[in-house]
Amino acid sequence: MAAVSPRRVPFEELVSILIAEHADIKRNLANLEKHIAARNYEAASATLKALDSLFRQHIADEEAQVLRLLIDVHGVEGADDAIVVFRQHRPIYALMKEVGELAVVSPEALASNESKLRSLLDAHTRAEEADVFPRALSAYNGRKKGAGVHGID
Repeated sequence: MAAVSPRRVPFEELVSILIAEHADIKRNLANLEKHIAARNYEAASATLKALDSLFRQHIADEEAQVLRLLIDVHGVEGADDAIVVFRQHRPIYALMKEVGELAVVSPEALASNESKLRSLLDAHTRAEEADVFPRALSAYNGRKKGAGVHGID
């Protein structure tokens, strides 16, 4: 995965952006499913390229800023639940790459893996939105009220 720099925006705004990107990712996956069903593999490939760029930036922001804050505030053990969720990024990204390669090679396997990718991403985004992001915002607000948040804004 190519290196991407985290965005420099206020933390609360970043979390809002990340949540909005979850909706964008789900929309792109719905479009991908439609393209596959219509056997429009060129459009499926274009959708995967858009997803690739979005997902790489999204991962960079979550890991460099959200996870870093949780580890800074709670320690590695205290941030273990978020670490488990963020460890899903690499397998999801690998499956996205596999889906992209299958768009060219095997339409039958493409449909199956697209469904698996959608399922993984749905579970992943639910975990982030229900648990990780609220906890990160709470940690951010606690630090903001206390000694200040270093390097987050």
